[in-house]
Amino acid sequence: MILTMNRHAAIALMLAACPLSASADQPQKQTPDQRPNIVVIVTDDHSYQTLGTCEKDSPMPYPNFRKLADEGMVFDRSYCANSLCGPSRACIYTGRHSHMNGYLFNEHAAPFDGSQPTFPKMLQKAGYQTAIVGKWHLEAIPPGAKGDTSKYESDPTGFDYWEIFPGQGNYFNPDFITPGKDGKRVVKTEPGYATELVTQKSLKWLDQRDKDKPFMLVVGHKAPHRCWCPSIQNLGRAKQYADAIDPPANLEDDFADRPEFLKMTEQTLLNHFNVWSDEHLIKEVVPEDIQKMLSCPESKTLHTQYDWEMPEWVRMDPQQKEAWYNYHKARTVQLVKDIKNGKIKTQRDILLRRWRHYMEDYLGTVLSVDESVGQIMDYLKQNGLDRNTLVLYCGDQGFYMGEHGMYDKRWIFEESFRMPLIMRWPGHIRPGVRSSAMVQELDYAPTFCDVAGVNTKENMNTFQGRSLTPLFKTGEHQDFKNRSLYYAFYENPGEHNAPRHDGLRTDRYTLSYIWTSDEWMLFDNQKDPAQMHNVINKPEYAETVKELKELYGKLRKDCQVPEGFPGATGKLAVKPQWDCAPAKD
Repeated sequence: MILTMNRHAAIALMLAACPLSASADQPQKQTPDQRPNIVVIVTDDHSYQTLGTCEKDSPMPYPNFRKLADEGMVFDRSYCANSLCGPSRACIYTGRHSHMNGYLFNEHAAPFDGSQPTFPKMLQKAGYQTAIVGKWHLEAIPPGAKGDTSKYESDPTGFDYWEIFPGQGNYFNPDFITPGKDGKRVVKTEPGYATELVTQKSLKWLDQRDKDKPFMLVVGHKAPHRCWCPSIQNLGRAKQYADAIDPPANLEDDFADRPEFLKMTEQTLLNHFNVWSDEHLIKEVVPEDIQKMLSCPESKTLHTQYDWEMPEWVRMDPQQKEAWYNYHKARTVQLVKDIKNGKIKTQRDILLRRWRHYMEDYLGTVLSVDESVGQIMDYLKQNGLDRNTLVLYCGDQGFYMGEHGMYDKRWIFEESFRMPLIMRWPGHIRPGVRSSAMVQELDYAPTFCDVAGVNTKENMNTFQGRSLTPLFKTGEHQDFKNRSLYYAFYENPGEHNAPRHDGLRTDRYTLSYIWTSDEWMLFDNQKDPAQMHNVINKPEYAETVKELKELYGKLRKDCQVPEGFPGATGKLAVKPQWDCAPAKD
């Protein structure tokens, strides 16, 4: 039986049930001019494997990420609560899990409920001037929706100024939405490249803000979300690095001894992914027999069935198209030559080339983000703001760089679950430290309230995360030892056939339950960091399984997860089910 409840009422009921966080310290007594400014830079799909802070996470040089890390603290074990773009952002703003804030997945659902408590509202009420520029992505406008879409919209609340992308946004000549004088939305197309435009608009707001108030600015980048479009000036800059790095050891993972649903995933590089720029646009240089060879085995056409890419091509101006086309035509000509001369013979050879092209485009897209970070930090320094500004850089979840043969995110594997996090605040955060503490995106909101001196019980008791300030001195603190983190994913199975599942991460183990197929996974991350062996049924782990399942139940209770949630048990390969009402037998 499916139980339904008015979403607003459900959220209110859950929030009122009991305090969600430990009692906070007394609010700091600060005058407004002493309170730190806060800059939050959020990217989309930036993997921790390519963060760029040191050699182990830098396939290519990213000087500004490296500098930010040297001057701040890198959190090597930061995790998301829901590995999907919009839901992750909802968790960041509210400091609460998806089942509490009501935003469970992108599109096909209700828009974000802007009436609920968020850290921007709390800071705004306390006298901060607040703004967001770029990606918001908390609406629910279905692809292809026409006419009046107001019921799907969710305007950013708690912000004095906002200028946002519609939905995912575009890389080239993107649209921006601002509120008009009549309260209605105004949509304007801006010439240029999204990452650069978001940076310029953010700096412009900083210039025009009220200098007598502390500020909180969210810089929301589309990059490096698919279709991984580098700026025109960055085309090809990542090629030598993509050609030089080794693919992950489990690029050809066959998912042996793991749940059957994994074998049905539709986000593999071999069977479900084509490099659009090479194989979609440049057909005239690819002979028909080679087209068939390059086509994904499970795709009916030459291009991927996830056709995100052509909207970028049609938005380009003639000069952008010419540069883009010429670069990728040359790359495609080389691909055809290598097939004809025998350098590429097998499906494995195609997989490796496809992976390198994917890496080249992805790393090239991150380059613009690195440049943006540098410009923002330079502005803060040049204007005397850098020493009293807390800068937080994060992704919205992790991303597969070919691990398990996949791209995208969603599954609870470490590459999707774990996300980038760097924090810098001179005199408060010890520079050059890499923290191994278990933290989560739910922790950002209480941290901002803590440092801003608005850590009242009323504010802090709305959060399910905890302030990270105890970690600022050394990166470690007893309050974060033995911490366990809860995760849930709600599509069922969604566009990549990733099912509803939830689970937990401890210091050593990752446990998950697939609700759609009634299957469990357990990884011993100490012995199996690549997560290739599901040990849920191994006799030597029997006691561990018992303890972890008990912890799973306790964590769900502590997080106030409704019984039977996320629900939707059923057959493998079911059609997408977008309802997420709590299910109870």
